Order: sequence, then structure tokens, then C-alpha cells
Amino acid sequence: MQITYVSESWPGTTYEIESDRFGNYTIKAGGRVIKRVSSVTEYLGKPKWGSKKLEANAIEDAKAAIANFKSPVG
Repeated sequence: MQITYVSESWPGTTYEIESDRFGNYTIKAGGRVIKRVSSVTEYLGKPKWGSKKLEANAIEDAKAAIANFKSPVG
């Protein structure tokens, strides 16, 4: 899933958040990667094909990370 997000903390900056069904996400601003997070590769009960819930949670985690940035670009 890929969304465009404008944070309340940094209203002048548009972020692109891309997540997958395994909980990985990437935050980009101005075409530049700001933050990339990979999920745990193996854990008990991990869905083999991923899940929409993990994908949605990754988006929410990315939004929380943006809110904690000290500057608009990380």
C-alpha cells in the first residue's frame, strides 16, 4: 500500500509512505528515503502471505515516526 501523508507537525512537507503485508515500511520526502523499517523476519504465528492488518499497522507506525521527527526530513 502506498499513501501520501501530510503531518500536523510538518504541514509544509508531503511524505510518501509505502508498506507491505509483512509490516515493512518506507518513508520518503521529496523522492529521498527518510526512514526504512523492516519487520521481524520470523516469529511464531506469522502469516505466510502477510496480512492487511500488518500493512495497516505499518502505516500507523510510519505516521507515528513522522510525528516524532526533529526536523521535516528526519
